[in-house]
Amino acid sequence: MIEAVTGLLTRRNEPADARPEPPAQPDHAGPVSGVALGRLLAAAILSPAQASLLVADALDQLEPARSDGPDRIRLRNVTVSDSGHLTIEYGRGAVSGQDVNEEVAGLFRSIATNCRGSALPERLHESLVETTDLDALLQRVRLAIEPGVDPAEESRKRCQIARLVAATSGRPRPDDRTVEERPAGETPPVATGSTLASPGWFPPARNPWHRRKRRPSRRQGALGLVAILILFAAVWMAPRAWSDLRRGWDAVLNPVNPEEQNQIRPVSPPPEPPAEEPTPATAEAGRVPSPVDVGAPGSAGPITLVTATRANGECGPGQACEIRVDVHLDPAATVDAVTWRVNVYDRCSGEVRAGGDVSERVQPGTQQVYGIVRTDLPPGTALAVAAITSAPATAASEPLLIPAENARC
Repeated sequence: MIEAVTGLLTRRNEPADARPEPPAQPDHAGPVSGVALGRLLAAAILSPAQASLLVADALDQLEPARSDGPDRIRLRNVTVSDSGHLTIEYGRGAVSGQDVNEEVAGLFRSIATNCRGSALPERLHESLVETTDLDALLQRVRLAIEPGVDPAEESRKRCQIARLVAATSGRPRPDDRTVEERPAGETPPVATGSTLASPGWFPPARNPWHRRKRRPSRRQGALGLVAILILFAAVWMAPRAWSDLRRGWDAVLNPVNPEEQNQIRPVSPPPEPPAEEPTPATAEAGRVPSPVDVGAPGSAGPITLVTATRANGECGPGQACEIRVDVHLDPAATVDAVTWRVNVYDRCSGEVRAGGDVSERVQPGTQQVYGIVRTDLPPGTALAVAAITSAPATAASEPLLIPAENARC
C-alpha cells in the first residue's frame, strides 16, 4: 500500500514538459481530413517555426508539381490535416505563368501575414518582391524559411499545429486518450504496479504563479497606512468624544441642578470708566497765532494777481521749502521784467524774514510769468510765506500758512 501511494506521488510530481508528445504520423496516401488554411489562419496565430513548417510543406508539393507540367500548378484547395501537414489540391486546366506566380505568392503571403512579431514575415515579403520566375520564387522562399526550420523540433511543432487544427474544427485533440468499452462480462483488470493510478492518467498541471508568494503592491501598502492612521485617530479621539457625549446626555436628562435652584449668585457692578485725562494737545495748546499782514494789495498796475504755492510737496519748520510764484499780467500793458521776493513770517513773534529779489523777463504779449524760489524756513510752530512784487508795481500774494491748520503759539 505504501509503495502504491509513493508511486502515485512520484507520478504527480513529474513536470508536464517531461511527458512525451505522441509522434505525428503524416500519411498523404489516405483521405485527408483537417481544416482549410484560410480558416486556420483566421482563428489562430502561428509561431515562426510553425509557419516555416507549413511553408516547407507547400514547397515540397509545389516543386514536383512544377516539374510535371503547368496544368497542375493551378491551386484548388489548401488544407491543414489533423497531423499538422499542409496539403494542396490542384485543379486541371491551362493557366498563365503570371497567374500561377500570383496564386503561389498569395499563399506564402497569407502565411507570412499571420505570423507576426518576428523576422520571418519580412524575409518572405522580400523574397516575393520583383520575382517573375516561379522556380526562382520557390528557391528564394526556401532560403528565407531555412533559419526557422529545426528538424529536432519538427515533431513537437507538428503536434502543436495539430492541436490548432483540432481546436479550429471543434474536434477532440489528436492526443486525447479515450477509454475503450469492454465486452459484457469482462472484469476490469486489476492494477498490480507500484501505483494506484491508471497508466493513462496524469494529474492536471497547475499554474505555479498562484502558489508563489507575491509582495504587496503599493496600493495595498497605502490603504494599510490609511487604515492605521484612522484607527490611531479613533483611539485618540474616543475619550474626548465619550466625555462630550456624556455631558450632552446629562444636559438633556438633568437640565437643572436641584442644589442650585434657590441660590442667587452675587453680581458685581460693572467697572467704572477711568476719568478722562486731558490730551497732551489740549494741555499744551497755546494761543491762536495772529493773522499775517503782508503790507501790499493783491493787484496793482499791470499786475492782476500774485500767488505763492508749494512747488514740491509739504514744507515744515526748520526745513528748506521750494515756493512757486505766479504773477499774472494785464495783456494790454507793456512790461519788460517782473521782480519779486519771498518773505517768511513768524505768526507767533511777528518776525519777518525777507528773501532776495528775483527778476524774470517778460515776452511781448505774455499774460503770466512764474518762477521757483528755494527758501529756508526757521523753526516755529506757526509760520507763513508770501510773495511780494516790487516791479512793475507792488502787489502781494495771499499768505501760505505753515502748518495750514491747528497752529498754536
